[in-house]
Amino acid sequence: MTLPDLPSLPDLSSLPDLPAPFDPWTLGASLYTPATRPDLVELGSGRWPDLTSLIYCTEDAVREDDLPLALANLRAALPQLGERGPLRLIRVRNPAVLREVLGMDLRAVTGFVLPKIHAGNLAAYLNELGAPEHAHLRVFPTLETREALSETNMTALRDLILTRGWQDRVGGLRIGGNDLMHALGVRRTPGRTVFEGPLQRVISMLIGVFKPAGFALSSPVYEVFSDPATLARELQQDLEYGLCGKTIIHPAQIAAVLGAYAVHPHDLQEAHAILAPDAPAVFSMNGRMCEPATHTRWAADILARAGRYGVLPEQQSEALHF
Repeated sequence: MTLPDLPSLPDLSSLPDLPAPFDPWTLGASLYTPATRPDLVELGSGRWPDLTSLIYCTEDAVREDDLPLALANLRAALPQLGERGPLRLIRVRNPAVLREVLGMDLRAVTGFVLPKIHAGNLAAYLNELGAPEHAHLRVFPTLETREALSETNMTALRDLILTRGWQDRVGGLRIGGNDLMHALGVRRTPGRTVFEGPLQRVISMLIGVFKPAGFALSSPVYEVFSDPATLARELQQDLEYGLCGKTIIHPAQIAAVLGAYAVHPHDLQEAHAILAPDAPAVFSMNGRMCEPATHTRWAADILARAGRYGVLPEQQSEALHF
């Protein structure tokens, strides 16, 4: 597919002071909150001590006529945020809103969630971020439009990012489940995970397009926050599919996400063995084959998760009595 014609842009990968590689596991549980709320400072300063990331939203969670209030709230709240608290991101509504937010105090902000991204509109956002003083700000494009249902279109987006040298700015790609469902004219069924419905094929395709190129993808929200059992099952499937980070809409979901990211002791043992400099080419451990040539990416993820979210306790076996 031919990439769309784009204006000449600065080579963002060559800007000075680029941050160290972003660890997508820092996202953990990403709580969305409308920027119209009056308690933005408290939310971003540790109201929920275990919350790992917070997304101030100026897009779908905010009515258009409330956008001035949302931006005024952000302008007042951002200078009051210190080091204590979750990682903070801002979901901007459009490039014009991004331009306005860039004039605010962003010292406590890691970057921006970009809505409804495809190959035809990403440049409009990144063009706003071309100044050297913005080089430290990451972007998290959200895949949630009809284009995200097409492998051809997503391949074009991936190739655009790579050819423009933007990959160092992309902290991860977010899968917008509800918007994709809207594009299909359906809604999530309570009690069923995102992998047990029409998005399973789409998620598999997005993983196949982006992950081999080095991009992390995060998982959509399960909006039935009163159903922790389905959320727990979905989190296990997220990990099986290689998704990293989970959108949440209620603090009640934080513990489930962080608990799911804790590592099983056997996995940690195998990861260390696979990454050992003197590891055999193939060996067995805990009843399964370990092969460094094919398992090193998995092992590195396990170590990253264990470092951030800990290790599950060893399960104690008991004798079976009759």
